[in-house]
Amino acid sequence: MTRFVGQLTLGLLLTPLLLTTPGSAQVRRPATTTTSTFTPRFEAIAETRFLMEGLTNANYRSVHRLLKDRPTDNETWAFIRGQAILIAESGNLLLLRPPRNDGRDTWMKLGMDLRDKATALAKAAGNRDFARCRTALEAVTLSCNRCHQTFRVPVRVGPEADPNERDAE
Repeated sequence: MTRFVGQLTLGLLLTPLLLTTPGSAQVRRPATTTTSTFTPRFEAIAETRFLMEGLTNANYRSVHRLLKDRPTDNETWAFIRGQAILIAESGNLLLLRPPRNDGRDTWMKLGMDLRDKATALAKAAGNRDFARCRTALEAVTLSCNRCHQTFRVPVRVGPEADPNERDAE
């Protein structure tokens, strides 16, 4: 009986040590790397103005309209999330179109800022958090206007949009 108690005690003492010691299942193996001879060439197709009017601003106006009141159904929340993702992706597309002057670094930072702010909006919509959506939409608005002011684009983004402009719906 004492031998059993001794083995049990030894087992209890060694168990934490065995659980924390890396075993063969816990060893992280380096990922195999393959060398590729193909390098894609990213190329901007649409003009920046077309991208802004057709993708970014159209989706922004629709999100703004849909967030005037708290959405009541899952379909609207999903639609807002999708439109916010498209705004975020337009931030990525802006990174393909830097100006050819000294403003390149600023352009890249502002494009990434739009992407980040719109991603936060998409996450808030995914969580159906109305207050955070409204705050995130304000951040997207400020991000757009900051870029437009920096690069002297005579367009102001905001709720007082031209009534003749169409939403992305």
